[in-house]
Amino acid sequence: MSLRSRQASSPAIIVDPLDEVATPAEVARGDYSDLQKKRTAKPRRPLLILLFCVITCAAALSRYMLNSSPLNHQTQESSRESNITSASFAPMGSIIYGAKSKGDETSKLVSEAIKAGFRHIATGGFHFEYDEAGVGEGWKNSGVPRHELYIQTLFLAQTVNGYRATNCKLEHLCPPPSDLSIEDQVHLSIKSSLNNLQTTYIDAVLVHNFRAKLQPYEETIQAWRVLEKYVDDGIVRHIGVVSVHDEEYLKRLLKESRIKPSIIQNRFHSNRGYDVNLRPLFKKNGMANQMFWILTGSAGGKVRNNDKVTAIAKRFNVSNQVVLYLFTMQIGGAPLIGPKNIGHIKEDVD
Repeated sequence: MSLRSRQASSPAIIVDPLDEVATPAEVARGDYSDLQKKRTAKPRRPLLILLFCVITCAAALSRYMLNSSPLNHQTQESSRESNITSASFAPMGSIIYGAKSKGDETSKLVSEAIKAGFRHIATGGFHFEYDEAGVGEGWKNSGVPRHELYIQTLFLAQTVNGYRATNCKLEHLCPPPSDLSIEDQVHLSIKSSLNNLQTTYIDAVLVHNFRAKLQPYEETIQAWRVLEKYVDDGIVRHIGVVSVHDEEYLKRLLKESRIKPSIIQNRFHSNRGYDVNLRPLFKKNGMANQMFWILTGSAGGKVRNNDKVTAIAKRFNVSNQVVLYLFTMQIGGAPLIGPKNIGHIKEDVD
């Protein structure tokens, strides 16, 4: 029987501590008939007062010792630490702010984007078109706690078009030698990204390919094995790939990887069929489909100024680009966009 049920089923006994109390035998058998008789006798107040004080002081001392003990402090600290480490991480965003090609304005624009409402920021390590350290400064200056943001970056092998080591600020390690193994390239990339982004973990790291030129699969799976270990250690939360429109390549990665890709980031482009045939595969394997070049690729040129798109935009009093963003979201994508104008940033979030 629980304590609560015991209290509910037992008769309440209210005894003045300065009066006589029932004997243990009487309490055990529930017999309180003699209690009133005993109360008519002259109470032995001095002894009872002393007994009451001793019991009260002992209980207080016990509580003090318990609260003051190192064990209790350790338990309290562990509890607080548990609350911190179990804090929920930010989810992937339904719309993503891309920090590509922002140059010296990266920090300011990222901060403004976060203040406007973006919570998912995409950047790149060892890529000449990204200022990864600027993203770190930007989120720090935004005033938004790290755990409320989803920050992703890229891993670029040295042979990938766009690779540049200027992002790496690590003394004695950068610029790296050109003969680093793929595994060591991953280790250096993660270390550099953690330093640039001023964080102890990265929400997502994507293995980068340049447009239609896929890296040799053997290199990708080598890099993937290292990234899987970072996921195991809690340093990286999710891993994914960029610019993979080859179904067989993707299926092989899904089959041979221990930790499956959570993200595929592809161009939304007519020469790749807008990934219509691949989208069921993304959905089946629970892969978030990030889309870029929505406005600047073929979709932007052919669709953005389409009469029907314009009519829809006027009907809902939004811009044509917002209509395209909403369309990509409707078909299961997450648009990756990077406006530089604060007005456009706010409109895109709204």
